[in-house]
Amino acid sequence: MIIAGIIAEYNPFHNGHHYQLDTLKKQLHPDVVIVVMSGDFVQRGEPALVSKWRRTQMALQAGADLIVELPYVYAVGKADVFARGAVAILDRLGVNALLFSSEDGKIAPFMNTLSLIEQHQTDYDTKLNESMKQGLSYPNAHAAAYRAIATDKSIDLVDLAKPNNSLGFQYIRAIRQRNSPIIPYTIPRRQAQHNDQSWDQANAIASASSIRSHLEQQSIQSISDKVPDFVADQLELAHREQDYGTWERFFPYLKYKLISSDKERLHAIYEMEEGIEHRLQSQIRHAHSFQAFISAVKTKRYTWARLQRLSAHILTDTLKKQAISLALESEPDAIRLLGMNSAGQAYLAKIRKKISVPILSKIRNHRSDMVELDLKAAQIYDFLTIKDPTKTTYSETGHPPFRYDETTGRFLNE
Repeated sequence: MIIAGIIAEYNPFHNGHHYQLDTLKKQLHPDVVIVVMSGDFVQRGEPALVSKWRRTQMALQAGADLIVELPYVYAVGKADVFARGAVAILDRLGVNALLFSSEDGKIAPFMNTLSLIEQHQTDYDTKLNESMKQGLSYPNAHAAAYRAIATDKSIDLVDLAKPNNSLGFQYIRAIRQRNSPIIPYTIPRRQAQHNDQSWDQANAIASASSIRSHLEQQSIQSISDKVPDFVADQLELAHREQDYGTWERFFPYLKYKLISSDKERLHAIYEMEEGIEHRLQSQIRHAHSFQAFISAVKTKRYTWARLQRLSAHILTDTLKKQAISLALESEPDAIRLLGMNSAGQAYLAKIRKKISVPILSKIRNHRSDMVELDLKAAQIYDFLTIKDPTKTTYSETGHPPFRYDETTGRFLNE
């Protein structure tokens, strides 16, 4: 069997994601497609535009067979942490083919690059540490260390300064580190690149970040040509029910946390380093928006994405001691099931007894530290997005995985 995996955020699902799924099916002809997807907070430290439940529905309607959640501690982590957690989950689910999009679109340069870094690991690590001490951000230090060893122009190497390439490289390295049988495949990202803010009405594909930015100023109809109809319907419903997640909406609560917390408590927050808590508390008192706050705090070392992740950790009160233990010293101790169609359900029934960790349909009895952190993050997201206090549809402990009937296009337990 070919069990194909995709690592995604779908924030929101758009035509580029649809192209990736369709291409995977045409090229690999998989028996099952499994997506491991970020929960209610994503890798760049943002609250997801709509909940993981709405995005699960989008993925199932687009043709994915099984959707599982990437735990918060990996989902809101640096690229290597994000990749390690996602690959570990896919590996445990029996995935043997991983497809990702990249700027290069060829797998050989990725494999050559990984071999090069492994051959020059000491020199690479030395340059990485030197660059970090000089004040470069981790992504830029990583790129500088890579350039220092990539001196042989005859070798076809991947450009790690490009964001999709960089993340794809982390997937491949995570596969190698696990000694996993997963075979990586890549396809070129079409038209809009990662975090590309441009908006070309003539192109059917726009980046997720440009779609989110466009929605801040325009109606759902204005992006209808950039997303499938079923996504537009979900976004329209979220808009009607005011179930959107944005940092501007969450900002008053972040401001309260920063002002009310003492510096000792803030220093204990995950990714709080080098006394940045003093700068945060100084700037938060004058900032009237999240945009203005991050702009005032941002430095060469503290990138926008890093500060957003730090803000998410402050909001969720995620502490260093716990997060480091979970993200760096252990692996996912459960797999949270978000949704499936008939093919996904049949595959899950076939492999369930072979998987060494629990598969959680609902959060009830299994309450590990990792699951408790996921539960807290989801409840905070729900509290800050769901306006109707009587609404229990997204109750984290009681919400069952979606079951999608692909023949009728209906969710059986909606």
